[in-house]
Order: sequence, then structure tokens, then C-alpha cells
Amino acid sequence: MPDDIPIAERTNAPPLATPASSYPAPANGRHRREALALTIAAAAWFLPGLGHALLKMWGRALICFSAVALLVILGAGMRGNIFSRNGEDAFAKLGYVADLGAGSFYFVAQALEPSGPDVSHANGDYGTRLLATAGVLNMLAALHAYEVTRARKA
Repeated sequence: MPDDIPIAERTNAPPLATPASSYPAPANGRHRREALALTIAAAAWFLPGLGHALLKMWGRALICFSAVALLVILGAGMRGNIFSRNGEDAFAKLGYVADLGAGSFYFVAQALEPSGPDVSHANGDYGTRLLATAGVLNMLAALHAYEVTRARKA
């Protein structure tokens, strides 16, 4: 009788597979993948989009590069403040970290600002925000490339 069969045996699902080994994956492969992920993250930070290009994610690479480049060019063109290393307060240090997040574009922005910032006008203030946004966007893109390399995100 079908009613006499226990519910667990009535399902047509295959039994759960048991792991072949109870030991974890070899540490050598894990360390190699972690080193590769850190290298790609550093490359993605230094040149926006390079990490995704190394992963052959061409569309994301192009978008990251062009978005960060556009934000830096607009921010420097508006004569936004590029924070220096020796800030006097916590906000200046945080601004430096955000600006430095743009990688090599941080130095491009410094070169595009020969006459110094002009934050007395609204344009300069908006330019400061655009430069910080470029750095944060690049850091997020580098984090994404890192996570993709570690096979944790697609």
C-alpha cells in the first residue's frame, strides 16, 4: 500500500550526496587564489577598470574607467579641493582617503590643479564632492573585482 511507505521514502528526490572527503580543500590553492585576488584588487585600485579588464569583464572595465575619469576631470575642472596627506582634522583625513581611492587619477587631479582649489564658489565645492565620489566609486569597483576573483560574487 502506498500509505504504508514513510513520507521520507515517498519523494523521488535522490539522496543527498556525501562529501568525498571530510578534509578541507588544499591550502596551497586557496592561498594562490587569495594572492591573485589581492593583486587584481591592487591593479583595480591603481588604474580604474584594470581589475575587471584582467578578469575579462570588458563592459565593467570600460564603465569603471570612464566613470572615474569623468568624475576626476569634472571635479578638477571645477577646481575642487584635493585633500593632502597631512590634514588638520578628521574630515580632511577622510577626504584624503576618499580622494586617494581614485588611484592614479588622484595624481592626475593634482596635476590638473596648478592654481589651487577654489571652494569659495559653489563650483569648487561640487568639484570637491565629485573628486571624493570618484575615489569611493573606484574603491567599490576594486572591491568587486576582488570578490569576483575569490569566486564569491559574479
